Amino acid sequence: MSRPATIWNDDKINFLVKHYANISNRKLADTLGVSVPSIKNKSRELGLTKTCAKRKLFPSIEANILRMSENSSYRSVADKLNVSVTSVHTTVNEATANGHQKRTKEETLKIMSETRVRLIKKERARAVFGLEQKTKLKLFPNKQKYKLRERLKRSRYDVERNGTDVYIDDETRRHAKVETEARKLGFQIIKPMIEYFPIDFISENGAAEEQIFAELKRKNING
Repeated sequence: MSRPATIWNDDKINFLVKHYANISNRKLADTLGVSVPSIKNKSRELGLTKTCAKRKLFPSIEANILRMSENSSYRSVADKLNVSVTSVHTTVNEATANGHQKRTKEETLKIMSETRVRLIKKERARAVFGLEQKTKLKLFPNKQKYKLRERLKRSRYDVERNGTDVYIDDETRRHAKVETEARKLGFQIIKPMIEYFPIDFISENGAAEEQIFAELKRKNING
């Protein structure tokens, strides 16, 4: 069954002609009950064009943009203040031309790096809980190993940072199934050996230690 053609009556055409320049195609489509492609086709047929009018920001918003942009990415500032990224760029550039101290390239790179790290952590957390990624970032060289690492940590195993060694002790509540999966993925379950020395053990610093012990003992006795 073919899709019915959009019916453009005089009222819809007049509305489109009047508002096309300053309203987004999506909002026009929702208002007129038609598709975005229909808006594009009709506007092209009528020879209509968009007007890129600059949105005037309140002075308080501009001040917040300048303050927040010192330590946050422009995208983050735009999202928090409900403005466009272009508005943030424009505000900062205009202020810089009037003497505002813009952040350095090094500071920008640092902010971008920190923002990326936070984003990666959020995406990894979504993956651990079985949710779809919101970005196209490549998060895991081995997603299965990463998920198991998180399971081990939640089970109170001491997992080596960026490594495959998993440490346990007498107080570790062990899980045979988890440990079996971990070994299959290359993790090593390690129980460190604790060496107890006899009371009369003398280390290589024995003489010095005895002297210090004697001094401490005298101080305690003499109060």
